[in-house]
Amino acid sequence: MASKTTNSKQTREQQSAADSSESQFPDLTVQAEGTADRLGRVNEIAKADCLETVEVELAVEYDIDSSDEWRNLIDPDYVAHGQTVEKGTIIDNLLDRLEGHYRRQSDSRYEAPDWNLTVTGSATAWRRLFMEFVQMRGSDSDRADKGTLRLKQLLAADLADTGAALAALELINQYDLDRATDTFMAEVTDSTGGE
Repeated sequence: MASKTTNSKQTREQQSAADSSESQFPDLTVQAEGTADRLGRVNEIAKADCLETVEVELAVEYDIDSSDEWRNLIDPDYVAHGQTVEKGTIIDNLLDRLEGHYRRQSDSRYEAPDWNLTVTGSATAWRRLFMEFVQMRGSDSDRADKGTLRLKQLLAADLADTGAALAALELINQYDLDRATDTFMAEVTDSTGGE
């Protein structure tokens, strides 16, 4: 009779790793490039307090690690403010996460004219975000419908990449949603150069 011995601790760790990978937040990255003022104190030893401002070009990549970060940094559910996405606020929040002191050159919460801002991720990452991590009520079909609406808002604000459009098309197809696909198809066509 053959017997099998396993290390129960190792088995639990492997199971735990498998469980955590299933619930791991989707790989979404915020990419921002633009002009900001770097603020720094000069002449700190003297009696006079002086703040120096230097214009710098920044390229920031920030990985979103949780639902809370998504909600606090990007979430396009700003209907109460009359805008779907507050790009200026997003840039300000990114700059706050950097070492040092940086400030945008515009005060607008909504606009960031001297910044390029995009959230990138695969179609799978975008689908998982709205189907598994964003708190929306209703059946899977209802959540898919609400998810495609938010993806459309992100694309309209030029904040999401092609992965978001592909995710929306997959959700529309999978749940047989009654939603126009023109916006999403145009994004995919533009990204592939019309092929």
